[in-house]
Amino acid sequence: MSAADSARLGRWKTISLAMGIAAQLFLAGDWYGFAAVSQFVAADLALSPFQVGMVQGSFSITYALGMIFWGALGQRLSTRVLYCAGLVGVGLSMLVQTQAQSYEALVATRLAVGFFDAAVWIGAARLIIVWFPPAQRGRALSALLAAFSLAITLDFALGIPLAEAIGWRGFFMVLAISTLVVALLGLLLVKNERTAVGLPRFSWDDEVLGGGAMPSLWTIFQSRWFYIAALAIFGDMFAVSATATWVVPALIQTQGIEAHTAATVGTLMGLSQVVLLLIGGHISDLLRRRVLMLKIGAALSLLSGLSLLLTVKYGLPHGGLLLVAAFSGVVVFSGGAIFALISEKYGERLGGSAIGYAEMVGISSTFVAPALLGAVIQSTGSFVAAFGTFVAVQLVILLALLLCSDERAGSLQPRFTPERSGA
Repeated sequence: MSAADSARLGRWKTISLAMGIAAQLFLAGDWYGFAAVSQFVAADLALSPFQVGMVQGSFSITYALGMIFWGALGQRLSTRVLYCAGLVGVGLSMLVQTQAQSYEALVATRLAVGFFDAAVWIGAARLIIVWFPPAQRGRALSALLAAFSLAITLDFALGIPLAEAIGWRGFFMVLAISTLVVALLGLLLVKNERTAVGLPRFSWDDEVLGGGAMPSLWTIFQSRWFYIAALAIFGDMFAVSATATWVVPALIQTQGIEAHTAATVGTLMGLSQVVLLLIGGHISDLLRRRVLMLKIGAALSLLSGLSLLLTVKYGLPHGGLLLVAAFSGVVVFSGGAIFALISEKYGERLGGSAIGYAEMVGISSTFVAPALLGAVIQSTGSFVAAFGTFVAVQLVILLALLLCSDERAGSLQPRFTPERSGA
């Protein structure tokens, strides 16, 4: 590859990563915007704790179904179409959500947001698979996931003050308009293939290649890697969703913290996820032992759950609360390793769909976690019981992953082909 082509490739890798990050910011921002201002919505519409959990968790039902729909269409739709159609659908659904007057209307609009957000995630993941070689995907995918966590951070940091200033409906309006702006940028800057910007056709040195016709989607489900990745996603997202939905309400009730402290705690939780995702992705690319990273991540999630359980049971001073919030970011330490594992095992042609289907299975936890903990809180009146349930789930996931064998030494070594580039 010439020096000019290498420079062009570098520019478009940067642009594609930036567009992927932008998509993730609003995918997660629209997803967890409700969690950030749930206390305002609950007070306005008289929602019970169970209903709050159901509104937050209902998103994942159609998100999972959307993964099936968009994952299948992904073989025929371009990356740009997935990216833009998803963001437009999400933005319009958020506009409708600003007018919700009942629990049922909130659930209906959340279901619509979930369906279109699935297309956004598959489009963003495909951008990374197309523009980054396997050896760099752990870091690149971690950057996308870090944007997801940063969006949750911004939801709490900006959502609570905005909800106090202009109401929760105004906050949702800001999210909706911003999402539509990113969709417009996607029309201009998202490229489906490397050849679309004048680069020669090539394959990465360490890419898993397959010749001949496009393999069947059923191939995805015939490998154990799919199920290992799905289990790890379930654990990570269970922890993220449970903490994003219930930590702040728990601390308000058990510790009596005020709104500004709640915003600080939520912000710190999100920022710690951003930092630990990037650190985890870097370590994952250095080690190239993805399954080991999944096990480490599950162990850290269990420790985070225990720290939250002890906090709501015994209480902590202000500094201790901030320390626990900062530590909570470890629940996503293995995020980049999960999706890097899938992309390496399935290659460029099936990687996007495989990521979508694994996400479909694992993301069910984002329905289970808020609803399950909300039901426990409503039936027992105890946040201790709720976070005890959180710890139990994380323990089961850790034990299951410990039973999975790691990649054999050298199993992730590159396959060289005559058509290759060192770029």
